[in-house]
Amino acid sequence: MSDRTRPSPAFRPLPLTRYRSLFYLILVAFALLLAGWSVLVPLPAAAQDNDAILIVQPDDASTMVRRISFTTPISGLRALELSGLQIVTTSSSFGPLVCSIEGVGCPADNCFCSSSYWAYSYWDGTEWVGYSVGAGSSLITDSGAIEGWRWGEFGSPQLPPTTSVAALTALEWLAGQADAETGSYGSPGANTEALLAFGSNRQPEPIAGAIRVLHSQARAYAALGAASAGKMAVALSGADACLPITVMTPMDHYSPTLGAFTTQSGPQSWAILGALAAGEEVPASAVDALINQAQSSGGWGWMGTGGADTNTTALAIQALIAAGRPITTPVIVQALTRLKTAQRDDGGFSYGFGDDDESDANSTAYVIQALIAAQEDPRSPAWTQNGFTPLDYLLARKQPDGALEWMPGTGSNVLATTQAVPALLGRAHPLAIGLDRCPGALLPILTATTPVIE
Repeated sequence: MSDRTRPSPAFRPLPLTRYRSLFYLILVAFALLLAGWSVLVPLPAAAQDNDAILIVQPDDASTMVRRISFTTPISGLRALELSGLQIVTTSSSFGPLVCSIEGVGCPADNCFCSSSYWAYSYWDGTEWVGYSVGAGSSLITDSGAIEGWRWGEFGSPQLPPTTSVAALTALEWLAGQADAETGSYGSPGANTEALLAFGSNRQPEPIAGAIRVLHSQARAYAALGAASAGKMAVALSGADACLPITVMTPMDHYSPTLGAFTTQSGPQSWAILGALAAGEEVPASAVDALINQAQSSGGWGWMGTGGADTNTTALAIQALIAAGRPITTPVIVQALTRLKTAQRDDGGFSYGFGDDDESDANSTAYVIQALIAAQEDPRSPAWTQNGFTPLDYLLARKQPDGALEWMPGTGSNVLATTQAVPALLGRAHPLAIGLDRCPGALLPILTATTPVIE
């Protein structure tokens, strides 16, 4: 073979197996190059969920609170829409206007029907600051923002967010304590307490299961007596739920002979509150009977006899005021004076009036509700002891998981948490007026073999 036809050593063909090895080597190098490039130039990150807290204050004492989630910056109006609260808006040359939230405010066709209006602000970590733009133009970009809405005349003060945020985290913890399958909190009393807590925040959705289970328990529970029927009516009304038609109402426990629901002050108070919540007319004799059950030293005891306690006294004050008795009624004034003697140096209230009795969250919460009903400010100097208010005491009982404890060192407690939430939100009983009737248990409860009491 001539030199022109003999393959040159520099261009000699490689064996097939060596081509494969070279191909794999190039492929590995390319993969490493891509890996290095991905370090230098990160891929776009997935959108992150942010959350903000929305606090709505419809009057001087109470609030509603919601946590909202978003991935991209949103306006204040969009945040309000995401809260699930019922809102009424209208258009204007300045952008959208919020006329009403949860029924408080004005109609869309007359958004400024009152000298009061919905003021919009944000919490800067120290104070509420009004936005310089409307809710349709504001921008919420980061997690942790606290948005505020306040119904009132110009300059009406807005409550600090601390207690509302505490109530929100308490409710979030409570939502996780229900039975995973049924949504029940167990007994009829426990389900009623849960309804009172979530209803005080106008938030029935997380306890739909508890409402259905309570419907299945309602007939037997309401038949136990005036206290059960009354308390359940307050809870169902506050949670915007209905009462099965075959279930006794508080007025079914009224005795014309006694001129009262019962001779016991605690059940009498719950019966009055429940009848009002159900939209029933409370006989004047029942209200007079509760007044006559007050003790000479001030206050009421659960059984109507024996020593007075703060819980029954707080309930009786709410019942009398809800029934239309003025806050200047002597028996109410005397009861408030007696309650003050049960306030301890930590700002809280004890169950009893003894000097050695200690504060607890449940009693403190009940007293706060009575103060709100009597138009007393639980943050005021009049209800400050040793530099602490009753609300300070409740906040001190907060646990890392969001729950409240009954007394210091006792740990997270469902009952203490449920009973503290209405007080933290500034709500007195009854939570709402009006209770529709429904056929019975609305959905299957527990299992197919579980009997349903209608």
